[in-house]
Amino acid sequence: MSEMTSRERVLKAIEHKEPDHVPINFGGEYDSGILESIPKGLVYTRLCQYLGFYDRPEPIIADFGNIVTNIDERVQKKFGADIRVISPGIRRAKIESDGTKTWEALGGLMIKRMGYYDEVFDFPMKDMTSIKDIKNYSFWPDTKDPIITKGKREEAKRLHEETDYAILACSFFSTMPFNSYAFLTGMERWLMDMKLNPTFYFALCDKLMELGSEMNARFLQEVGDYIDIMGIYDDLGTQKGLLMSHSDYRKFIHPYTKQMIEGIRKYTDAKIFRHCCGSGYDVIKDFIELGIDIYHPAQPGAKNMEPWRLKKEFGKDITFCTGIDIQRMLPFETPDGVKKAVKKMIQIYAPGGGFIISPTHNIEPDTPPENIVAAYESANEYAKYPINSNGSIPKA
Repeated sequence: MSEMTSRERVLKAIEHKEPDHVPINFGGEYDSGILESIPKGLVYTRLCQYLGFYDRPEPIIADFGNIVTNIDERVQKKFGADIRVISPGIRRAKIESDGTKTWEALGGLMIKRMGYYDEVFDFPMKDMTSIKDIKNYSFWPDTKDPIITKGKREEAKRLHEETDYAILACSFFSTMPFNSYAFLTGMERWLMDMKLNPTFYFALCDKLMELGSEMNARFLQEVGDYIDIMGIYDDLGTQKGLLMSHSDYRKFIHPYTKQMIEGIRKYTDAKIFRHCCGSGYDVIKDFIELGIDIYHPAQPGAKNMEPWRLKKEFGKDITFCTGIDIQRMLPFETPDGVKKAVKKMIQIYAPGGGFIISPTHNIEPDTPPENIVAAYESANEYAKYPINSNGSIPKA
């Protein structure tokens, strides 16, 4: 088979066909890259130094979560990464509070350093309980803010016409309503409001859905013709199962995700990428029903998320973007152990297509750089088609 472009490779895999090589993802969207936690968790800096890229640009860190948003292109090429990311602009308003450096992000979220991570520490809607509170909230973002789209058409056009990478649009607005609900009220409130105050729950979800849809629409009007994949983001799982019952998922979550996808489809034919941490096994059929094309991160240590199980039950209907476990394997294995583990993931997931090899979330500060390099060496060495499955998937 002749060598494909990155874009051809990714799209063929999503169509459940075998390309020349399993597509590789490193930082192709903001939950599959690497962190940088100043001053002690400099895993991105250590990686660049290990690779000899001492002149790498100063890392640009996302508002929270410590995600590096400008991974050096030399690192991505070294790893053979096939996907590049584009995101809408978000206005930042940094402030000082009580002598501790904090800052305000979209929607009035207050963030500060806690241990290794920059996280939301004060939930501005935690005491709100009525529709009037929602209407009177003073920090709703301006959906017409020009920063959302500034330069984005030109950036997307350049990526599409001057590179052959697959382009994934990664939008914080696609966390609305659910992740954003938890950021604004606190996680406990998001879950309890479904049962104890459903009137408030649906009203706040409707408001967040309205805002997110309007801002995504403006972004997609600029980039929709140039992107290959559109990401949506909401976490539904723990290590042991869903955060809620499946019936509650269908009542409180599913209709909004359907609405979000329908809104996206007005502006682009891009494939839909769905990020969902933890054990999402019980909703994968629902994702397929919604027309979701790619599921990330498929964490292998969570309940019912064994790679053989996912490939056997769903591998013909949805593409798995996974394979480099960041919870146990990448930080704690030897480089040789990492190579063997990644090879095994390729043998399980790759036959028949429907697989993009990727970290199962952002690479954490405790990860040795030699293990990161070993993972991508294995990905490049063992992922050429045809793949020998080596009997990894049980017959029954």
